[in-house]
Amino acid sequence: MPQARADTLEQAIARAHENNPQLKGTQFLAKAAEAAVIRAKGAYGPSLSASVRHEYTFDRTTLGDVTFDDQGFGTTAALSLSQPLFTSGRLAAGLDAARAGRLIARENLRAASQQLMLDVASAYASLQRDLALYNVARDIYALLLQQREVTAARFRLRDSTRPDLDQTTNRLELAAGRVIRARAAVQASAARYRNIVGAYPDDLVALPDLAPVPSLEALYAQAEDSNPQLRAARFTALRSRAAVGAARAAMGPQVNAFASAERAPLEPYQNTRRVERIVAGVSLTMPLHSSGQLFAALQEAEQRNLADSHFAEQTRRDVRETLASDWNLYRAASAALPRFEEAVRAAQSAVNGVSRQETAGIRTLRDVLEVTNDLLTARTSEAETRAELFIRKVAVPRDAGILSLETFRIAAPPANPDRAWKPLIPAGFPWQPILDPIDRLLSDHQVRHVPVEIENDAAFPWDDHAGDLSTAAP
Repeated sequence: MPQARADTLEQAIARAHENNPQLKGTQFLAKAAEAAVIRAKGAYGPSLSASVRHEYTFDRTTLGDVTFDDQGFGTTAALSLSQPLFTSGRLAAGLDAARAGRLIARENLRAASQQLMLDVASAYASLQRDLALYNVARDIYALLLQQREVTAARFRLRDSTRPDLDQTTNRLELAAGRVIRARAAVQASAARYRNIVGAYPDDLVALPDLAPVPSLEALYAQAEDSNPQLRAARFTALRSRAAVGAARAAMGPQVNAFASAERAPLEPYQNTRRVERIVAGVSLTMPLHSSGQLFAALQEAEQRNLADSHFAEQTRRDVRETLASDWNLYRAASAALPRFEEAVRAAQSAVNGVSRQETAGIRTLRDVLEVTNDLLTARTSEAETRAELFIRKVAVPRDAGILSLETFRIAAPPANPDRAWKPLIPAGFPWQPILDPIDRLLSDHQVRHVPVEIENDAAFPWDDHAGDLSTAAP
C-alpha cells in the first residue's frame, strides 16, 4: 500500500507523531517506568512460592565385610510465604524512586514530542528554503546566461572587449556552481524530512501562522514550570534523594513474617513414610558490621544527590541560555525580514534599470554584474531569514516547554489502548496502604544542604543603539 504523503506542516507533524521511531521508543520507556512503580508497590505485598522435587537416590553403606544398598524415589513438596513488615524505609525509598522515575519518563516523553515538532517544522521550512534558494540560483544563472549571450554577440561585433566577455563568463560559471550546490542542498533537506516524517512530500504549502511570541521575561517564568528538561532534572534529584533513604534503610532493622508448609519422605528412597511440617514466625535482621561498606554506600548516594542538585541548576541555566538565544534570533529575523524584502524589491528594480542603461551606454557591464550579485544576495537573505523566522518561532515555545500539538491546531491523538500492564489484583494489596506509613517512620531522605548559585539575570545591560537603523526614504 502506498504511503500517505504529508504536504502541510500539520499533516507532517501528525504523521511523525504516529510513526517516528524515536518518539515510539520514548513512549515504551514511559510505559516501562509505569511498570516500575507497580513493581515497587508490589514489594509491600506477600510473596508466595511453591516447589516440588522428585528425585532418585542410591546409597551404598559398607560395614566391614557387609554392604547395604538403599535406593528409590522420593517426592518433596513445599509452599513458602513471606511478608515484609518493616524495612526501615527501604520499601518507601524504592517506591519514591520509582515514582520519580515515572515522572522523569513522562517529562522525557514531553521533551521528545516537543523536539519532534521542532524537527518537523525545521525540516519543512528548511526544505522550502532550499527549494527557494535553488530557484534563486537558477534565476540568477538564467539572467547571467542571457547577459553572457548579449556580451558574446557584442564581442563578435567588436562592440565589447575580451575582458568583458571573460568577466561575464566568470560570473556565469560561479552561478552554475551555485545551482549545483543548491540542488544538493535540496536533496539533503529532503532526506532529512524523510528521516523525521517517514516519507517525502508531494508538495509543500505555505507555512501556517502561529500565535505571537510572548516577552522574554514571561517565557522565563513559563520555562521554570513547564520546560521538560528542567523538570526531568529536578525529578532526577528527587530520585537520587530517594536512593539516600534506601542507603540509610540498609543500616536499619528489617522485620519479615514468614510461613512454610512442607511434605517430605522420612527417607529419600520411598514415599510411604512421610513427614508434614508447618512453620510460621517473624524474623529480625540487623547489620552490625560491614567493614564500612554501608557507610560508603550512604556517602555515595548523598554525593550523587548533591551532584544532581547542581546539575538541575545547570540545566536551568542551559534552558535560559537557549531560550534567550532563540528569542533574540527570532526578534532579529522578525525585524530583518521586511528589510530584506525591500532589498529584493530595490535590487530587482536596479537590475532592470542598470541593464537598460548599460544597453544605452550609460552604465558598464561591471555595473550590471554588480547589481545582479546584489539581487542574488538579497533574495538569498530573504529566503534564509523567512525560514529562520519560522523555525525560531517554533523553537521559542519549545524552549519554554509550552509547545504542543494545539500550537499547530492539531487535535491530540486518542489515548493509546496499548497501555502499561496492570495486575488484576492491585500491586501490594492489601498491605501497601497500611505498611507504607509505618515504613516511613524511620525513613530519612535528608541530605546536608550545599548552596547552589541561582542565576536570575534578566537581560544584558548594554546600549545596542537599536534606533539608529532608520528606514531609507523612497
